[in-house]
Amino acid sequence: MYSLRSGRAKILLATSSFALIAYLIRRYRRYILLKKRRTLTNSREQTTTNVTPLTRKTLNKRFFHQIRILIRILIPRIRSDSFLILIVHLTTLISRTFLSIYIAHLDGAIVKSLVQRNPRNFLRAISIFVSVAIPASFINSLIRFAESKLSLAFRSKLTRHAYDAYFRNQTYYRVSTLDSRLLTPDQNLTDDIETFTSTLTHLFSHLTKPFFDIAVISWSLVSMVRQRKNARGLKEVPGMILIVIIITFMALRRLSPRFGKLVSEEARRRGILRFAHTRVIANAEEIAFFDGHEVEKSWILKLYDQLREQTNSIIKKKLWFVMLEQFLMKYFWHACGMVTIAIPFLTYDGPAETDDPIGDPLGISARTEAFTVSKNLLTSGADALERIISSYKEIAELAGHTDRVYTMLYVFDDCAHSNYQRTPIIPSENPSECSSALAKRKISVDHRAKGEIIESDEDIIAENVPIITPNGDIIVESLSLKITPAMHVLITGPNGCGKSSFFRIVRGLWPIYSGRLYRPDPSNFFLIPQRPYMCPGTLRDQIIYPHTVDNAFVDDSQLMEILNNVELQYIVQREGGLNAERDWKDILSGGEKQRLGLARIFYHQPRYALLDECTSAVSIDVEGKIYERAKQLGISLLTITHRPSLWAYHTHLLQFDGNGRWTFEVLNTEKLLTLKDEKERLESQLAGIPEIQKRLNELTQLIGEDIITTTENEENDD
Repeated sequence: MYSLRSGRAKILLATSSFALIAYLIRRYRRYILLKKRRTLTNSREQTTTNVTPLTRKTLNKRFFHQIRILIRILIPRIRSDSFLILIVHLTTLISRTFLSIYIAHLDGAIVKSLVQRNPRNFLRAISIFVSVAIPASFINSLIRFAESKLSLAFRSKLTRHAYDAYFRNQTYYRVSTLDSRLLTPDQNLTDDIETFTSTLTHLFSHLTKPFFDIAVISWSLVSMVRQRKNARGLKEVPGMILIVIIITFMALRRLSPRFGKLVSEEARRRGILRFAHTRVIANAEEIAFFDGHEVEKSWILKLYDQLREQTNSIIKKKLWFVMLEQFLMKYFWHACGMVTIAIPFLTYDGPAETDDPIGDPLGISARTEAFTVSKNLLTSGADALERIISSYKEIAELAGHTDRVYTMLYVFDDCAHSNYQRTPIIPSENPSECSSALAKRKISVDHRAKGEIIESDEDIIAENVPIITPNGDIIVESLSLKITPAMHVLITGPNGCGKSSFFRIVRGLWPIYSGRLYRPDPSNFFLIPQRPYMCPGTLRDQIIYPHTVDNAFVDDSQLMEILNNVELQYIVQREGGLNAERDWKDILSGGEKQRLGLARIFYHQPRYALLDECTSAVSIDVEGKIYERAKQLGISLLTITHRPSLWAYHTHLLQFDGNGRWTFEVLNTEKLLTLKDEKERLESQLAGIPEIQKRLNELTQLIGEDIITTTENEENDD
């Protein structure tokens, strides 16, 4: 029986060992796989954002450099409002420190009067305590008030600086279209700035006061120690306190998670989730038409799960770190503090210190007072040290927010100086998946554009200028032409051939990588897209955009004449006047919005009007009147359109074929109309061939002859 049990035990042990080894091997392989995936993900994110990740050492040169640059923005000069608020906040913190020491001594006096059973001293101490509590409460409230005001002042300074950089030199367009380092600039400009400034001011308040507390409390404790010269261990106590502090700091420093990197990643994922919601709102109509809510919901839930995983990871890491923090700085420090307080009292061998030799010959009340004061001072000092040491976690979080804000400003400045970094979309290696041979023709766009833009008086002259998309696709290798104000150019070609890209090049929105471009000042160009932008405001604001009422140079009668030019004079009466405020994007029809957009060229009267399918929803007779009036005002028309009705209003033709080739010639309207009629006639004839072939097959079946298909005829001809 024993051998049987022994055999079963061996089999069970061997099976368990094998299962344990297999489980450990499986877990190890899974760990290696997850590690590789995380490494690949981090490398991709670093490639996408081009931002150096935060290292484990938060307080490094990079952090100090970034915070120094940002502080110069927050406090530009000594006489600034933010610096004055900072001084007020600093004064309140110092006042609160001295009040804390005074209250500690007052607390000791109260305890002493209780031990002595002296009602008169007790009531006197209580009265002083209540009277001191009023200014103390005011100072506590003033500290929070000054901190909030300082945070608001910092936020205002940084926001104005960021907006100046964002709207300077078309950076708002370049950072989202030509550069890929900032995925969510809207979050950087709002949430990140607010979080950074509030964290910075909160950290300043929580670090400045503890340092003052430690300095003043140490001076108070040294003064108390000097009064007890007969006590032993006074030299050893500071050394013990220093050792405890060093051990605590090193333990927390070594075991602290990388909160800066974790918080920065959480903010990035939160921004991507908000961008997904914004995209759904912007494309709600199209999603509703296609019933694509399930796809959008699954995508948003996927982004939320990624954010939830990151937040959950931070919560888990904080659980163990806060537990360690509480153990060391609450319980361990309390025990060490009681020991350091007890050593001078237990080792004192001098005469009894008492002010009542009859009622208190042993000086118990004096020792109780000294113990209470020492305990309160050490407790305040321990709280100050705890805030300083625990602030490492907040500094790490501040480093994450600092990195995001500094990167935002750095990218803004880089884009303003035409330095872009963008990860191009690599086409598929399978040629069948590429729409054309041009899909593989790419250049690296991570360098400064070397083309020249030279301001001219009137003409637009392109000399060997390539048309290259922000992603690096070469649409046209070299474009050379000259457009004068007397020309009206019609631009045609298939989709994706470079028609709208030509407008972006001429206007200066896209960089020029080689060649020379002579063009007038950008104020001489005005673009009317297929869907004009309706700005918030009145009907008057829609016409004079981007001007405001303050710098408008026409009166109401001239505005009515402008509306009459685009056949929109009835809108004024229908909507309640030029000063009526509406949601014009939803109230106006597609044709009305296009005509209101065209009204802007009659207001600004630019030298060149860039018209990109801007009359697709306007009737032919109305668009003809608009084009004729624009030509009468001397506005040169550069038009992208598929409507033959507009050919008569242009003098030249710029045609792209979609394969990188182009032609620029004088427009022969009669020839084009003749060719178009012939094209339509041939298309109608070709459309009837399948019906003729089908009827021929039916007739051959009825008369019993062989079916002769077009393919067979072609083979016989061959």
